[in-house]
Amino acid sequence: MTRDQLRDVSITSTNEFEAILAEAVERAIEADVDVRGAWEFRTRGSTHDWEVEIIELAKHLDNEDDRE
Repeated sequence: MTRDQLRDVSITSTNEFEAILAEAVERAIEADVDVRGAWEFRTRGSTHDWEVEIIELAKHLDNEDDRE
């Protein structure tokens, strides 16, 4: 994997960022990669380094109210 895979992708809003992040997580899960936990990123060309934490949430079921 190269770091320039997103060269042709526009990320100019939080919605676009979230969509790209969701696609990356979903593809990793499909490939049996455990994405949960903290991920550190050392950036090139920027003064910022980042840590991203991925926590699996319980799935909200639409029929939960029917159980009561």
